[in-house]
Amino acid sequence: MHKIINSPIAITLIVIVAAFVLAKQNKAHLAGEIQATYDTIIAIAADATSDAEKTKAVQDLAEQLANQIKVGFSSGWNNNEESDEKPSYLEVRKQIKIENLKEIPTQWETRQSVILTLENESEYPIKRINLNLDYYKDGILIDTKHKSLHNIKILAPGEATSVKEERSIPKSDNPEEMEAFTFDSVKANITSFGIIEE
Repeated sequence: MHKIINSPIAITLIVIVAAFVLAKQNKAHLAGEIQATYDTIIAIAADATSDAEKTKAVQDLAEQLANQIKVGFSSGWNNNEESDEKPSYLEVRKQIKIENLKEIPTQWETRQSVILTLENESEYPIKRINLNLDYYKDGILIDTKHKSLHNIKILAPGEATSVKEERSIPKSDNPEEMEAFTFDSVKANITSFGIIEE
């Protein structure tokens, strides 16, 4: 049994299986290295399977391959663990929705108000949410404002909350100047937030 396990043929078969498994695991680069070394093993084994010195050479190559396999799989497992533990910021951001954005009436002549609904459709709680509001007049950007939502400590998965923001219009004795700084449309974007990993 010991002779069979240590024969070049047995070692070659082990290498073939290892190369196939790594290829299935998308380890193309490492599998290619194993294939090149495998070709060397075949040449040695075909030349003299009974030659003790060459048998030792095959065993040494197989040992090196085993180390490569170990490193390759360890790297793959570590990468998978990291992806499981750290959610993608961009993926979570796609699932934070801004809806019902519109202007609402205000009693002040020099102020405008907007409201919106912020909904967390991701599977992670978020915090420290920051928004950017862009105000337009006839399609031209006339003002922008950054808003930190300090009152929202945590927005849990599936939770929605409403936000209200006011903007001041520069006061002027000229009604046309005030009108020029009065927005007729507004856009809102999420600029940053923190992900709470449980």
